Amino acid sequence: MGFGIDLRARSRKGKGLFRRGPDARELADRLGWLTRRLYKAKNPSQVSLGFPGAQVSLTLEDTELRVRAETSAIGPGYHVDVVARLAPLLDELELAWVAPPPPLARVQEQMTAWLAGELRAGTTRWGVDRPFVVDAPVLTPLGPRDAAWRDQVLAGGSPADAFPWWDDGPGRAARARALLSLWHEVPWREPLDDAERDVMKAADDDLRAALKAGLDVPAGAWAQMLRHLGVEEEGLEPGGPPIGYRRYPLDVELSGGWSVTLPGAFVGGWMDDGARYWATDGDRVVEFTSMTANESLSSEELLAVAPERHPVIARLAEGTRCGRAEAYDERDMHVVIGLVTDAPHVAILTVKGADDAWALGVWRTLRQG
Repeated sequence: MGFGIDLRARSRKGKGLFRRGPDARELADRLGWLTRRLYKAKNPSQVSLGFPGAQVSLTLEDTELRVRAETSAIGPGYHVDVVARLAPLLDELELAWVAPPPPLARVQEQMTAWLAGELRAGTTRWGVDRPFVVDAPVLTPLGPRDAAWRDQVLAGGSPADAFPWWDDGPGRAARARALLSLWHEVPWREPLDDAERDVMKAADDDLRAALKAGLDVPAGAWAQMLRHLGVEEEGLEPGGPPIGYRRYPLDVELSGGWSVTLPGAFVGGWMDDGARYWATDGDRVVEFTSMTANESLSSEELLAVAPERHPVIARLAEGTRCGRAEAYDERDMHVVIGLVTDAPHVAILTVKGADDAWALGVWRTLRQG
């Protein structure tokens, strides 16, 4: 699924008895050098024009340049901006578009028609890569939308409010980057490391640029983000509708075919060569390991293999799943260990620094498939 750019450019010199076309190898060398110089790209097939997660692919088919990029996650303004920003490259390579790219108004019409077709076909999300768990008919790049919104788009209404960059003009790119960051990247808590702090500072810079250009910005969310950075900005007060997919739960794929649902504010990774998963929000820590046991044992028998070592605070028996959760205190840290078996698979989830209710809620989401 996607709507985007698929354009071709060829030599302006054309072909003829006295016209010498470009050499394919020389053109490839120049393309690589120019994309490094103009766009700081290591590879022409992965050019980022202001949006690190949105790659523009430039490939040569003999001496014809093909440009491809999916633009529907950002919007029509980004679509035409990509084409405009490639103009210096085409000039340097002495290439011209085979067919003229459409103007902004036409791209807006085309993207609206594309989205209506996708919604009519049953699409429920676009521009949302991570599996956030949101109870809404449609997930858009700028947040959930209800059935009424979907119906008005199907009836020919404008979907502009769901695209980060709909129009052109000064500050639009900065505003689009900020909105995407607020919805998809900002964790809505204090940053845990420099990388998270850099994400929030970059969003702050983009919001200031958009405001300077006279564009509307979500001031309440901006103020909240700054407070997580320990900054009080005069004139900005938290409020308004909440922004951010990372306020919602997130389904996380684990080893052994298991998955679990964690708050979107958690960050994690694999340790011990992929044997153990961990995740944290700065206050609570979740650790996970799994194994596959003898296929002749039932889920109940697998659970009984592990003896009870601490007070049991909950048991689980749902379909083919069996489980047991134990709790204890280790110095000043409360620990809950939850086992779940779904023969022949075994999962062990350890939660540190959380109360029993929260830990058990996460433990019960452990599932196969």
